Amino acid sequence: MYEARRKVFWFAIISRIIVLSLQFFFNFICPDHNADAFKAPTDNSEQISLYDSIVTFLFSGLTRWDGEYFLHIAKYGYTYENTLAFYPLYPMLLRIISVPIRKIFFVLNVNSSILITAMLVNIICFVKSAVIFYDLSKAVLKSTSVAYKAAILYCINPATIFFSAVYSESLFAYLSYYSMLRSIKLDPYVSFPVGLSILTRSNGMVNIGFPIYYQLQNLLHTYTEKNVNFSLKTLCQFISKIGTLKIFCLMFNTIIISIIPLVLLQTYNYLMFCTPNLNLTFIPEHITNFSIVNNLVLPGNNNLEWCHSKIPMAYSYIQKRYWNIGFLNYYEIKQIPNFILAFPILYIMIRCIKEYFFEHKKYFYTLGFIKVIGNDVETERKKYPTEMLVFVIHGLFLTIFCILFVHIQVSTRLISSASPLIYWYCALSMCYLCPNNDNNLYDDKENVFSKWKVFFLTKKKYTLKDKLIFSYFIGYGVVGCFMFSNFLPWT
Repeated sequence: MYEARRKVFWFAIISRIIVLSLQFFFNFICPDHNADAFKAPTDNSEQISLYDSIVTFLFSGLTRWDGEYFLHIAKYGYTYENTLAFYPLYPMLLRIISVPIRKIFFVLNVNSSILITAMLVNIICFVKSAVIFYDLSKAVLKSTSVAYKAAILYCINPATIFFSAVYSESLFAYLSYYSMLRSIKLDPYVSFPVGLSILTRSNGMVNIGFPIYYQLQNLLHTYTEKNVNFSLKTLCQFISKIGTLKIFCLMFNTIIISIIPLVLLQTYNYLMFCTPNLNLTFIPEHITNFSIVNNLVLPGNNNLEWCHSKIPMAYSYIQKRYWNIGFLNYYEIKQIPNFILAFPILYIMIRCIKEYFFEHKKYFYTLGFIKVIGNDVETERKKYPTEMLVFVIHGLFLTIFCILFVHIQVSTRLISSASPLIYWYCALSMCYLCPNNDNNLYDDKENVFSKWKVFFLTKKKYTLKDKLIFSYFIGYGVVGCFMFSNFLPWT
């Protein structure tokens, strides 16, 4: 018999095998679309062996769209201004780990070694993120059954192809969920995974809110337990105590340590691109020629607009210049299909946030900082646990940001790798008021003895909501593998 956590582990591996198989099959049967997108320059002097051709044949479907940027950065570093939009932790890992892999598989060239590394890193990070997500879900939802179903849904999420492609989604999801779980446990070292998540994706900055929230909540709960009658005087006396000051120091350290990697990154970007007379001998000739043909900016150009800003940060400037990302910039008639594509995940997020708000209004208004002490007995069963509050606020921020600022179709993979809400909402919708919602029986009896059989494969009765959820997750997963692997536009 397999425990729920072990079942999640095995299904995460199986789901990656299926995704890799689908991308190969779709890439094999369909010619690639000639997309108007960045394609990394090729080095004609690099030898291509039979084994390199096999690696390309099997896994080239994982290198589309932003995957070209990540491969280029891992291979050559930040050679063009537009590459600064992609944060360094993921390509840096690929570059470092590919070195021993190339020594072991000496018949492979650099490009093939990095591609193999990307596939292995993504599989490991995805499996670890699925298990950590199960632990996080169980800690918040207090139910083995719901946590198990949420983790299984995560393994087949609508943006699943991006968790196997040469993208940073798997690494970011692992670091984010791990940061959330350690924040709940009040881990004093949580700033390290938070800082690494910031080095992976720009929206990792939002993760700083989790440790700060839980530390502040713990502080205020301690105060309310000792002082039933709130007053400004007693609060000031409480804050002045040594133990309380230590908590504030811990919160301050968490913020500082978390943002240090970001500060170092911006410093590096400035020195690379805004310092004139920079020695560019590290840039190969074919990279320089590619920049001339495609009008790309090389390092060492101090005439760049963002270099002369009061706070010289390249990210927002580059996003606006190269991808037209800004407030309501994507609201055009021609983008209606992309809005339709993003509608399901935005609807789920808004529905979950709305239902939670109306179910826990008082708790929402106090942000969970005031510990309710009383003898009130709830006669009505609640769908959402109050512990979801900080995740609801986090999800609300991401949803609003996606609707107003980003390329709307990106919402699917951005939210799928950053917020647990979509999986929790769907899992709770399946389990809510179910007669068999039992922590001791998290899945069907015959499934608990199988590595690959899970609830949605053997369930005998499906409600309309169940069918819609499975159709969305599996449908987007399969179509996404087809679209992405053939260089067709997707989320």
